[in-house]
Amino acid sequence: MVAQDRFSSILYRTCLLGCFLGLAATVYFLAGLSGYIGNPLLNVATAAALLLVALFFLAVFFLQMWVKSWLGCALWVLILVVLLAEVVLGLVPPVARDELTHHLAIPKLYVNSGRILEVPFAPYSYYPMLLDMLYTPFVKWGWDSVPKLVHGLFGFLTGLLLYSYLARRLSPVYGLLGFLFFISTPAVLRLSNWAYVDLGLVFYSTASLLCLLSWRESGYSNRWLILAALSSGFALATKPNALLVFMLLFSLLVFHIGREKERGIGQKSSWIFLFFIFALLPLSPWLLKNMHQTGNPFFPFFAGLFSSTGGGSGLGGGALGIFTKRHLFYGEDGWWIAALPLRVFFSGELIEGLLPVQWGSMVANIGGRDDSAQYFDGVLNPILILFLPWAFKGKWVEDKKFLFGFAIFFLLYALFLVDLRIRYILPIVPPLVILLVYGIHNIYLRIVHPSLLVGAVLLLVALNGVYFWNYFHSVSPVKFLRGKESRESYLTRMLPDYPAIQYINQNLPSTARVYFILMGRRAYYSQRDYYHDSGDNPWYLMWMIENSQSEEGIVEKLREKGLTHLLVREDLLKGFLRGNLVAEKQRVWDSFVFNHLKGLFRDRRYSVYQING
Repeated sequence: MVAQDRFSSILYRTCLLGCFLGLAATVYFLAGLSGYIGNPLLNVATAAALLLVALFFLAVFFLQMWVKSWLGCALWVLILVVLLAEVVLGLVPPVARDELTHHLAIPKLYVNSGRILEVPFAPYSYYPMLLDMLYTPFVKWGWDSVPKLVHGLFGFLTGLLLYSYLARRLSPVYGLLGFLFFISTPAVLRLSNWAYVDLGLVFYSTASLLCLLSWRESGYSNRWLILAALSSGFALATKPNALLVFMLLFSLLVFHIGREKERGIGQKSSWIFLFFIFALLPLSPWLLKNMHQTGNPFFPFFAGLFSSTGGGSGLGGGALGIFTKRHLFYGEDGWWIAALPLRVFFSGELIEGLLPVQWGSMVANIGGRDDSAQYFDGVLNPILILFLPWAFKGKWVEDKKFLFGFAIFFLLYALFLVDLRIRYILPIVPPLVILLVYGIHNIYLRIVHPSLLVGAVLLLVALNGVYFWNYFHSVSPVKFLRGKESRESYLTRMLPDYPAIQYINQNLPSTARVYFILMGRRAYYSQRDYYHDSGDNPWYLMWMIENSQSEEGIVEKLREKGLTHLLVREDLLKGFLRGNLVAEKQRVWDSFVFNHLKGLFRDRRYSVYQING
């Protein structure tokens, strides 16, 4: 009982400190709206809050998670190796796409302005950005590797949640096993050294889920219910697709309360009201900000319900259903599309390198693959579902149903609501990890030859190790960290557009404003003011050409935006204009290029032009 109380305390404190970080980020957000982003006290206090939580994690990991058995020691050491490798990977400069377009680029605009301002040409700047607030002090100080470590910290804290829950239910060894399964999942390995926000969402959704289970087990203690509600609220303040997390958690809560026969309607209503109100609190500042800026608290979503005044959403793609879209874009047939819920867990990328060439080519495209929209832009591991048939035996069946219900409904809803990406469905991984450990435990109790079970688990986990080894070598951090490669050289090696941006920073006047065309909106490293389209395609450029009778009309419209230069991905722009312009408008554009653009720089298909006239 004493050990159970200890693990319950770790779970509670981890959830509480996660909410503490959410509160710190919310305070930073409110202060930033008031123009205090440059305030040293505010920035130091936010960094101190992160340091406090990091020290808590280290204290628990080194002082309380050590297990004397050989298996416990081996698992602990493996986790430590993964954590150290993630820290090493997090120390290189940011190069991931959404770091450069959103999670670091928007805070950099805030830092340059000294306040949180409206950015109409970037619709994602209207999203709740809780974790981005924690990144902003380090962007201001020029320590842009630290946000990657902050994001990784949320992944480590999620592992701590799983450890504390499983250690309390089974044993510390099973807790370590759950921690290892989660932190070594390929998609988690990759995200843990990027300054994204997905692991923040995973942490808060897992915290809310486990707090609800603890609330039910504790005899409906309000402290667990409030903590669950706040965690789901901070999930909502982290990323838009957390709305699905909240809806599922709220539905599961209402369903469970409805089955309580011994409680009156007043008590049940008070629990529902308490959860809803405390979940709304962390989100409300972001809703009020959007309401003030655009007239739509949910902008850029639900535009039909509100009279919005903000920039266009540029989200696109929502008109096609998933079956139509995957058939048209990728040529997939009905059965292949119907298999999506299973395909997301398998990946040829995990095993094709271990197989003969002819077999490797056969399995290469069965599931997830990094940097491929068709193959979900990420990798999971089939171990997450292979042991599910054995998970529901034994005790705690209600907990298991709750966890499985959350995972399966989240996956199925996500399939039909958004373009499928592995990181969009990551909240299902922690509950599946818990069920995986339950399944392994139940098999171990009944199997005659445990070595077979150990071998199967080791083989499946080894796939994660192979993935991580290849990923580590693709990032190649050692040369940079040893000082044998400069920051500029590293960025030039990793980012083909960096030389062009470096030219802009070093040669254009401080008054320049650059139009980024077909650059994927990767503007973080630009030290000059810039503008880009709200979507991936240059529709503003198309609008200018279509609405100009001559080359002077294009010049005039560029000047109206204050644009002085263009940064262009040449090959993509030529193909885009050729496929979208009629002959007359193509001549207008060609005339504009010949008479009003002066080429300044060209490298690796990226060109910088000065606008004359």
